[in-house]
Amino acid sequence: MKNWIFVLLSVGLLYSCSGEKRTKTFKLENVEFVYSGPIFEGSNPAQYVASIDLKSILKDDYTEGVEVDNASLKSALVRPSEADNFSEINALVLSLACDNPDLQMQELAVVNPIPKGSKKVKLKPSPTADATYFFGEKKIYVVLDASFSKDVDRNVVLLGSFEFELTY
Repeated sequence: MKNWIFVLLSVGLLYSCSGEKRTKTFKLENVEFVYSGPIFEGSNPAQYVASIDLKSILKDDYTEGVEVDNASLKSALVRPSEADNFSEINALVLSLACDNPDLQMQELAVVNPIPKGSKKVKLKPSPTADATYFFGEKKIYVVLDASFSKDVDRNVVLLGSFEFELTY
């Protein structure tokens, strides 16, 4: 009996000494993705370079050496920049990439098909996608791959807003 009490007290002490995990929301809003015409039918990626500065993201919670333990995409909303709809685009895929050769591009969310006449679309985040290691990099590439249903002879601009939940 005494051994069990000792074990329980030891485990309790171990948990009380470990730091409390915190969460923070990180948003990228009105990110511009430019698809330069002529655009050909099929997959066409565009990217945005995002700077990752944990000091500015975590603000008062930042301490030297803090690391993100988990990062996941919670929401992704994309809309055309003009008063247009997605008439030429039938699917979108959102991914993250970086210059670190040890990190492969990670697909985070998708919408396929885009409902006809949509003025904005919510992409469905993948429940298994892990963006954690990208938040250890100084910059990341946010890639929005648009699948065009036909050739388009003009520039197309999409605006995206993305919300990540970071645990640190």
